[in-house]
Amino acid sequence: MRQAVTDAVPAAIIVTTPAVNAIAHEARASRDGTETGGILLGTTERSGLVIRHAGGPGRHATRRATSFERDLNYAQTLGDWAFEQDGSVWVGEWHTHLRVPAVPSSRDLATYQGLLADPELAFDVFVAIILADPTNEWEQPQIATWLITSAQAQAVIADYGGVANDDRPNR
Repeated sequence: MRQAVTDAVPAAIIVTTPAVNAIAHEARASRDGTETGGILLGTTERSGLVIRHAGGPGRHATRRATSFERDLNYAQTLGDWAFEQDGSVWVGEWHTHLRVPAVPSSRDLATYQGLLADPELAFDVFVAIILADPTNEWEQPQIATWLITSAQAQAVIADYGGVANDDRPNR
């Protein structure tokens, strides 16, 4: 996968309609009682961080009720493809939680901090999109976008295919 670099904290996070559709489609797999997810690939533009592609878990992913581990080979292949398509690089990940609220778990935060600390990845920020649905229908899940830095995890408003999302949990 190409080096994932973001230059600074983005002014906005914009998730394109194809990425939204990919996330919505794949999230329904959590109806089986296990988490799922994938990588987020995008570019930094004047308007902000544009998430152009959202991957699925990959054939060799590990999906459990309380955790998800993506198929690294699949993620690498998708990252290479996206870079060749439009210059997109790895900017974050999305995944489901079977319970609300849609906030990062301590395990999630430890993973994100490990990625931020890896000098080969060169992340300044990491975007996490978390979906949760207590009904287990996955038709209208709660969705929250998180901007992770080495200092904090902050819920942010994102534009999902032209619709602003403000499902930030109460503080």
